[in-house]
Amino acid sequence: MKGVVFRALEDLVIEQHGIQTWDSILDQVNLSDRYYLGPQSYPDEELFSIVQEIGRILNVPLPDLIRGFGQYLFGYLANSHKDIVSQFDIFEALIKGIDSVIHKEVKKLYSEPNLPSISVDFSNSDSLIVVYDSPRKLCFCSEGLIYGAAAHFGVTVKIEHQQCAHHGADKCILLVRKV
Repeated sequence: MKGVVFRALEDLVIEQHGIQTWDSILDQVNLSDRYYLGPQSYPDEELFSIVQEIGRILNVPLPDLIRGFGQYLFGYLANSHKDIVSQFDIFEALIKGIDSVIHKEVKKLYSEPNLPSISVDFSNSDSLIVVYDSPRKLCFCSEGLIYGAAAHFGVTVKIEHQQCAHHGADKCILLVRKV
């Protein structure tokens, strides 16, 4: 996992709960000496350990926590990479361009980014079908990123997780409806 993701999580925790909470979390997962650099890669297990500890401390179910982080992460990344987000004028275009534009740009910025596979089909004029495929099973983060993108464009969406890798499916299928 790239350091930029850890940095976003650190910023979120510090912003909402203070630096002492972040330091306590790192102490609990034996990472108190760790400092995350944006372009570097770190073990996925570190992120998962940190997120589990956050969930334990805040008593928040992991899917809700990861979804909320995904929403925050969209704003964090959009602010850091305005040139990429500005290529899209509407929500649907951004979602449709995840693999073909956004992931392509990420590959230019970061070596070996280990991105999920995302494909998008238009179900009808008010909904999209997003297929998320990754061994990391961070589909709840993808949901949050979609909610964050919708908010960025002033759109309200509802996401129905029609199929999920956490329940034995080989990939996740998200129905994204405008409301």
